[in-house]
Amino acid sequence: MRWLDPRVDPNGRRPGWCYLGDPRTANNSPAGLARYSSLRSWLSQWSYDMSSAKGPKNAARIRRTPVLQVENQADDAVPASHNPTIRAALATPDKEYIRIEGATHYYQNQPSELHQCITAVLDWSRRKGLLAD
Repeated sequence: MRWLDPRVDPNGRRPGWCYLGDPRTANNSPAGLARYSSLRSWLSQWSYDMSSAKGPKNAARIRRTPVLQVENQADDAVPASHNPTIRAALATPDKEYIRIEGATHYYQNQPSELHQCITAVLDWSRRKGLLAD
C-alpha cells in the first residue's frame, strides 16, 4: 500500500511508483519479485515467522563493527521506516549515518546523488582503514 499512497510511510519517493515501476504491474507481473524461488528460500526471505532477516534483532547483535548507513531520502524500494528502526537498534558505538536528499534506490538518472553516495562510502572506508589513500 505504501507504494500507492505516499501518506503511508512517507518519504520523498514518487507517488504510485516503486523501483520496479508501477506497483500494480510489479505485483502482478510473472517476472516480479520472488516469483521464482523454492518454498524454503521464499520462507527464508519473506515469511514474517520463518525469515532470519530480522533487521532490528540482527542490528542489535552488531556491537564492535563500524557501520555506515546510507538512507536515500526518496527511496522507492526500502520503506522509509526501515532506516530509523535499524539505526536505533544498532549496538555498535561506531556508527555513522548519511541521508541523501532526493536519491532513489538505484540512483537512476541521478549522477549527483550517486556521486554523493560514492564519495561518502569512499571517505568512510578510508577513515576506517579499509582503503588506502
